[in-house]
This record gives sequence, C-alpha cells and structure tokens, in this order.
Amino acid sequence: MTTRWQHNLVNVYWDCMSVVHTLTTRGSVGAECIKRGPHPELRVFMGEHEEASWRKRRTAYRMDNNSLKKKLISKVDSAMLGRQRKHQVSIVFLFCLIFISGFLYRFLWMKPLGENPPLKLHISPQNNSILALEKEPQTPNTTQGNGSSYPTAAEQELQTLMKVIEWPAPPGPTEYNFSTSPLTTEFQLLFPRGAYYVGEYVEVLITARDHGGRPKAYGGDYFQAKLHSPTLKAGVTGSVTDHRNGTYTASFLLLWPGQVEISIRLVHSCEAIAVHKTLRNTRLDKIYFYGTIDEATESMECHEWPQPGPNVCKFHDPDSGERWYCKRQTHNPCSGYKGVLQGTSNHNFRAEEQRLIHTSVKEKLIRSKVNPFQVLPSNNRTDNRSVCSPGLPIPDPSGFYYQDFWKSRACKNRAFPGPSAVTQCLAGKALYLFGDSTTDQWWKHLNEFIPSLVEINLSVQLPGVLAGPRVAVDTEHKFMVQWQGHQTALTLATGDEQALPFVANELDRLSGEGLVVVINCMAHFILNPVKGYVHRLRSIRDSVLRLMKRSPLTKVFIKSGNTGYKYTYGSDWLSLQLDTVMRAMFSGLPVTILDNWQMTSCHYLPQDLHPGPVIVKNEIDLLLSFICPT
Repeated sequence: MTTRWQHNLVNVYWDCMSVVHTLTTRGSVGAECIKRGPHPELRVFMGEHEEASWRKRRTAYRMDNNSLKKKLISKVDSAMLGRQRKHQVSIVFLFCLIFISGFLYRFLWMKPLGENPPLKLHISPQNNSILALEKEPQTPNTTQGNGSSYPTAAEQELQTLMKVIEWPAPPGPTEYNFSTSPLTTEFQLLFPRGAYYVGEYVEVLITARDHGGRPKAYGGDYFQAKLHSPTLKAGVTGSVTDHRNGTYTASFLLLWPGQVEISIRLVHSCEAIAVHKTLRNTRLDKIYFYGTIDEATESMECHEWPQPGPNVCKFHDPDSGERWYCKRQTHNPCSGYKGVLQGTSNHNFRAEEQRLIHTSVKEKLIRSKVNPFQVLPSNNRTDNRSVCSPGLPIPDPSGFYYQDFWKSRACKNRAFPGPSAVTQCLAGKALYLFGDSTTDQWWKHLNEFIPSLVEINLSVQLPGVLAGPRVAVDTEHKFMVQWQGHQTALTLATGDEQALPFVANELDRLSGEGLVVVINCMAHFILNPVKGYVHRLRSIRDSVLRLMKRSPLTKVFIKSGNTGYKYTYGSDWLSLQLDTVMRAMFSGLPVTILDNWQMTSCHYLPQDLHPGPVIVKNEIDLLLSFICPT
C-alpha cells in the first residue's frame, strides 16, 4: 500500500511526461517514457492502481502510435518552424524544472503532521522573544454588512496571548505508568570537549522515560535547569528546548571560571500538566472567598464567575470593570456587602489525577551522566552593558549569581550594601508596592533594613492576617514606602477594617513627582482561567498608561513571578503561563520588567515562593539600580 506522498510522486511523473510528450518536436521523449514506464525506483512506490494506469497508457500508445505521431509531427513542425535546436532543448529543460518544482511542492505540502518545530520550554524573558502586543483602545464589536462581527481588540489580544502560551498535550489518555518519571529520565553531555572557557555554551541531552523505563515518543514535559558552583555561591539558569519526540536540549552559558555542575529537575510530566490545565480551565468552583453582609451577621460564599440560583448578589466595580458574585443565605440586602474575609480552595481529584501531580513525582531532580567540570577564564571578556533604564531588552539568561550577588546581563546593576546607600537613593520619593505576599516581603525587608524608616499603622492588625495598606515613613530622608494588597481572587486574608481596593483604582489616584510604582499580580490567579487574569492585567495596564500621562516622570516596574510554588495544588508551570502573559501584555510600554523568575530559580537555596533574605535583597537591589542607576 502506497503512502499519499508516494502516490503524488507517481502522479507528478505522469503529468510531466504527458507535457513533454506533447511539446517536444517528435514526441520521442514522452513516448519513450510511456514505453519504458517509470524509473525502477518509482515502481517500488506504485500500487495496483498506478501500475494499471501505466499499462493502460502504454497499450493506448502502442495502438495509436502512428496516428499520434503524425498529428504531433504536423503541429510541432509548424510551431517550431525557423527555430534552432537549442530552443527545443530549452523547452524540455523548462518542463523538467516544472516537474521538479511540482514534486517538491507536493512533497512539502504532505509533510507529516507529527513533525512539529521544537518548543522552547524555558520561556525567555527577552522583549523580542514574546509577542509585542499593540496597546489599542478597546472598541465595541464592529458589525459588517452581512451581519457578522469582527472580534474586539480585547478578544484579539486574548486570542494572541493564548497562542503565546500554547503547550503540547499528550497524544492519548493520561495514564500514570506511561507518564514521565524522574527516576528513569536522565541527561548526558552533548559534544564533549577537552576544555571549556568562560563565554562558551555547553549543551546536554535530556531523554525522557516513563515509569517502566520506556523512552517517551512525545514532548510536553516541563524541566527547570541550572548550572551552578555551590562553593562559589554562583548559579545561572539553562534554556530547555523541547524536540517533541521525548528528547530535550538544555543549553547553558558559562559565565564564571571554576568548577561547575549541572542540575535538572522535572517539574511536571506532560501528563500532569494536562491535569493542571483541565483543572484551571473547567472547574471554576475550586477557589472561592467569603464576604460578609449586614455588619458581619452573615457570611457569603463568593466567586469571580456567575453563580446559579435566585439568592445571588452581583457586584460590579465600575472603575476597574471587575465583577464578582456571592451566594447569600438570607434576604439581607446585597448593598450591605462588607468585603473579603478569607479565601479557600475546594479540589476534587480522581485517583489517577492525584498520582500524576503527587509530590513524589513533581519537582524532582533527574539522573545525571555529567560529572562536574572545570571552566577556564577567557581573555576576550568585555563589559558592554549600559546603565539600567526602562525599555532595555532582557537577554537569556537575564543574569547570574556570583558570591551571592546577582549580576544582571541586561544592565550594570549596583549593590546597595548599607542603609545609607538605600536612603540616599529613595530620598524624596514615594515607593508604592502593589501585589501579594512576595512584594510584602520587600516592604518588610526595607522596614527592617533601614533604622530611620518607621511604620505608621493605618489599619487594625488581626491575628494571622496580612494588613493593608502598610505604610512606613522616613522623615529624615523624606521618603515613604507603602504596600497594598490586591482585591478579589485572593486566598489572601483580610478584615472589615482592611478593605483591599483594586490596583487599577489605586493607580488612578496617584499623581505627583518622585513616584515609583511596583506591581506584582500573579500568584493568587494561577488556579483560575487565563481569561480572568488577562482582564485584570488589562485594567491595570490602562491605569498605568493614564498614570504615566499624568505624571510622565513616574517609574513603573512590573515584578515577575517567583518560582517555587509548591503548595498542594500549585505549580510552577501554572506560574510560568501567567508570567509569560504578563510579560507579553506589558512589552513595548515604558515600564521595566524585573526578572525575579530566574533570580529565584538558580540560587543555591531551595526554591520557595517566598525566597530567603539574600534573594530578597538582590531583588530590591536590582529595583534600586533602575531607580538610581549611577
């Protein structure tokens, strides 16, 4: 039985020979091809249909050979009158080129569907590697004359973002025994050489295997890779490329001399990612929070998605456009809503799903066949980095640790070793930190690090609850630092006296000189569909543009997500998806994206969504390097 492209090849052969037979001066070339049949190598691909077609043509040729010759000779002789033999040869050559072109077109058109291009798993934070989305004003749905409608700018942007975060799915059912196992998956060195120098790249090949030790035939696993030197307190992330056939290539840039080693962890198998993706997109009731009504006499279960039933309070914030829905048990008026008390999760996994995302198979190091090796210094090292400023492209890797100091590859970042260096930089400024507990870590660090910075308690502190807003003022150096949590979609607890406004609304209230704004909005959204996250970021982005129009000298920073989301139902893959969306939505704007993703993934400390003090200090020093570049 012939394949489709082989059948096309035979058809192209006959098409070409028919043309040549008609147009050559004596029809001898095409006739000879019909008499002899296709080339012996082509006959191998011919099925019964093609063989019968050839025999039929050969018989027809033999029966009408004489009359066909006479007609062709008469027509061709009159057409070719006065021309030279070299022109006739040119025509034959031309149609041979047509034959070759036709064959290549049909062959390439029938490229097997399984041959997909490699997938870059470690999404680079480079501005030019993620689609720069045009910031168009949101327009209503435009209706055409035939009644159909164009998608709005918001719908188009969402479609583009969903393409940016596409991820290969397993080809069949997600069975545990056939999922990728960290115990059988391994990596080995590619292209080993006698010496390695700073500035060179080194690559390793990852071979994925299932729990039975069988090689995987498809990709989609999520790996995190790093090259590090524990004794030097140095580390850098690696870039992983998925070849879609069960193998992956991890590439590392050698950035310091000394002994280095490579570590690669399987964050999730492709099968586990399918479980997380289904959970995120379909089970909308898995996360909810509580609001109160009628001065806390009734607690209501609230969701970001429409809820069925008659006793549902529908809330809408006209400024940010956010909506949420609460189920009430009594007939108390919805106008008595008091806000979020706490959030919780409700997950129901099937047994097979639970096995795929269990802690025994996620976030595990895979086997290595690569021993530690020495990297030699290079004499051709020049520092071409510029001072830190908004709009700089972020290379991959974006930086590396050496002696516990993060050295950015995008710009010449600075160290701020003591309180005096920090206060000198922040003097006369108002620093606003919006987000979750990861930016709250920054506020705490600055408050503890700077003796002259004094906290002003603007709200009642409840036991076990994050306060908000948190404000600290340095009257000596005349600067202020404020942290503010974001509203809804939270597992972040608060209280009646601690209302959490929407970030977009808070940004619309800011104006003046010396403004520095840091925005982080990710960790509490990873379990919800991406559409809701895009809607939230779009309202924040619009507010950022209005702020920068009112106060052009405002410095705005977008803090990326941290790695280490290892809670029961959390996932670095889910975080990576939203981090990619965030970078895409703010690319092209005069803001600075702080790449904390790599800073939290290649340090020697264990990965944690709330990293240790040394990492937090490096994150803040990178921020200060953009505020005070010199």
